[in-house]
Amino acid sequence: MEASDNPGVGQKGRFYLTKHIWVPQEPAEKFNLKMSDMILRRMPKLPLGGEDALKAFPVLAELKKSHDKIKDDLNYLLSHHEEIPALHEVHPRDLFVPGRAWRTFLLKIWGHEITENTAAVPDTYEAICNIPGVHTALFSILQGGAEITPHRGSAAGVIRFHYPLIVPKHPEDCWIEIGGHHFFWKEGEPLVFDDTREHWVKNQTKETRVVLIIDFDANMPFPVNLYTALRYNLIRHSSEVKAVRERAAIGVPPRMPSAKRAVSQGVISMASHTTSAPVERS
Repeated sequence: MEASDNPGVGQKGRFYLTKHIWVPQEPAEKFNLKMSDMILRRMPKLPLGGEDALKAFPVLAELKKSHDKIKDDLNYLLSHHEEIPALHEVHPRDLFVPGRAWRTFLLKIWGHEITENTAAVPDTYEAICNIPGVHTALFSILQGGAEITPHRGSAAGVIRFHYPLIVPKHPEDCWIEIGGHHFFWKEGEPLVFDDTREHWVKNQTKETRVVLIIDFDANMPFPVNLYTALRYNLIRHSSEVKAVRERAAIGVPPRMPSAKRAVSQGVISMASHTTSAPVERS
């Protein structure tokens, strides 16, 4: 993988709980992955795609109900494509993909809404709010030819949901491998998996792929839920997450929700029909 010009990008360092209290990131993540291996035994059978995913997690059908509205939000967002940051610009010590080939537009991070961003995609955020236990939500925009090398996420006890919105004309050439299971995205067909399983992504086309990613609570049994809740709250209130929130907030202009747009358009339309023609005077 091509190196970044910034030597700190993609490198593990200190994870700041507060401004002055930190833990070494790599050992902490390794410990968490050991915990994840134990937690995986209690997780639902994952990964699951398409109808199997919706049967296991029916609440996720909220996104399919709002598919057209979400696509409208996304098209509006993509009209401001150059303003959307790359992942390493938001989270420097996370995965690095060369250049700006992998852009992320964060809506929610560890339970915190990024209001500057959600205002640009209001219908999408409304649909997300109908799903209980959402920790993080973002649009993931991967350009043609990009690859995300094999990796494991460190969010133990959290389930990741991919909702595909834009896929290449030949979707089988843009795929994700999760723990030996091979999937490719199809618009509107969800994919659910545990991010702590090793996975990697490759877009072998020249087209862009966009998915809406949502991380939500897996509702772990006692006493595992004590560990996951403690970890969640430590990270949620950390200085590190505060910094990510600040970097993720960008200046895409707010967009009116579809319901208000419909009312506004209806008022304008009605006004155009009720305006009287000028009276001719003799």
